[in-house]
Amino acid sequence: MTSRRKDYIFEPFKVTEVKYRGFDNPRPRSGHRIACDDTNVYCFGGYNPSLPPLPDRVRENPTWTPAQPLFKELWSFSIASRKWKHHRVTENMPEELASNAMCMNGKYLMIFGGTGAPFGNKCNNDVIVWHTSNEDNKLHILEATGVRPPAQYGQAIMCHDGCFYAIGGTNGFVYNCDIYRLDLRTLVWELVYLGTGQEGEPLGRYRHEIAHVGNKLYIIGGGTGDQAFELMEIPMFDFDTKTWTILTPKADDSSKDTITPLPRKCHSTVQIDTEHGTQVFVAGGSDGQSVFEDIWRLNISDLQWTLMQKTVLPHPLYFHSSAVTSSGCMFVFGGIEPKEDATCRNNIMYKVWLCLPKLSEICWEALLHFHPNLDQVDSRTLLNIGIPSHFVRRLQPQ
Repeated sequence: MTSRRKDYIFEPFKVTEVKYRGFDNPRPRSGHRIACDDTNVYCFGGYNPSLPPLPDRVRENPTWTPAQPLFKELWSFSIASRKWKHHRVTENMPEELASNAMCMNGKYLMIFGGTGAPFGNKCNNDVIVWHTSNEDNKLHILEATGVRPPAQYGQAIMCHDGCFYAIGGTNGFVYNCDIYRLDLRTLVWELVYLGTGQEGEPLGRYRHEIAHVGNKLYIIGGGTGDQAFELMEIPMFDFDTKTWTILTPKADDSSKDTITPLPRKCHSTVQIDTEHGTQVFVAGGSDGQSVFEDIWRLNISDLQWTLMQKTVLPHPLYFHSSAVTSSGCMFVFGGIEPKEDATCRNNIMYKVWLCLPKLSEICWEALLHFHPNLDQVDSRTLLNIGIPSHFVRRLQPQ
């Protein structure tokens, strides 16, 4: 296992492009969603109306056509080997594959909502589950009862304390910020909060993001078809009292000029827990006119915004998706880049460490840098040379 690769330098807070290995990877897209664990990044769905037709070699099982420019696809990306894998789903792949919501719940992917093309004509309100630990070739639709959320797209979702939550969304005409909860033990939906237009409630929205700390939910941005909402107004929902409060965070006054994040939708958000409390990171997005490449950090404990001066996306980006590992490494995939008078979708993966991880994580990255073919070495050999078993499992999941 000799290597002549250049020296490895760990550079936290710097956004870098992930160079793929192998030949099979997702085509450029927007409106997709990604989620991750410490082993894989998972990508579902997406939209691209500007691709050339599929080559002959893959026409036997088309997942995208010019007439239906949505991707009937589920991919996983091995963080350690940097290789993509296309999972051939044969059952329960929905037609609504743009602006779904997706999150991890243990070893399961949870997928909800979404719309087909043209947008808004048909939406989905099934909770779709996929087990990441086996080679399951079908998605599973939960047979839920109770007060189901309306079929919509652009929602935010989360799993907490045995329940699945859906927040906000649109059918293409009406926008809301209602909250529904599905008990994953009983599979019964219930309405947690229905907006009535009272003062103090957040405006209805889609393509917003959320943060969740304790019994409180924070709404980060979002918008409607012709409006983007302020990040200097953060609606906070208290699950104990079932009430909304509109919070005013602090501007960034760490430099000469005081600055604030601009309103935005179609951005991405991840959160990490640190010794200073929960931190939320907002990347890119659009206000309907401009597209942003900035990355902002919000400390939940004191609601302080900070512009990450050295942490910047290589290009302005929106309708992308982001996810973060338990150690604090954020991945950003796909989306739309504005280019002169046109827009261009991409299939690029970026990564950035949002904090300083354990030294073992840095050593693991260095080892993969110098020996990128470790995925071709059997697990017994890797264990015998002293690589910890939890890292070996990232290369060769059981």
